[in-house]
Amino acid sequence: MIGGLILAGGLSSRMGRDKAMLTVDGETLLDRTTRILRASGVQRVDVSGTRPGGIPDRYVQAGPLGGIASAASVLPDGAWLIVPVDMPRLHPDVLLPLMASSARAACWSQHPMPMMLRLDDDMRGLLERMMEEADPRGRSPFALRARLAGDVLPIDGLDTRGLVNCNTPDEWQEANA
Repeated sequence: MIGGLILAGGLSSRMGRDKAMLTVDGETLLDRTTRILRASGVQRVDVSGTRPGGIPDRYVQAGPLGGIASAASVLPDGAWLIVPVDMPRLHPDVLLPLMASSARAACWSQHPMPMMLRLDDDMRGLLERMMEEADPRGRSPFALRARLAGDVLPIDGLDTRGLVNCNTPDEWQEANA
């Protein structure tokens, strides 16, 4: 089984409103991301962040890695597809190659998210140690990818619009044009 974790615990400060509740074709990004994960074959979907049914962040304002580390402490061992909620053009073709990887971690070249991550006690320990890093650059998905040296899939032939994430109103408008 591959699980899905939607990162939806951020403040959305640059967007000015909760990104998970933005809509694409009448569907919230949270609902849309859940649907895309399920369409990709994910059987269990969990959400990080303080929302009903969410996994609360243990690390306040610690970015995506803080959400991953917080969720990892309560999720079961196994393969997890980790997807930020702010990807309005995400589609299964972006996720399926990541899910097929047998590495400890897999992501697309130049894009640390979405990421397939295999959770176990060693991975949880690594995430905890990374959250203790003094330098914020050591607490990022890029730093995690560098430390794991997992599969980095080439983006050749991939519709990269599915990898676009939106952090500002301008990015949101451009992605939905």
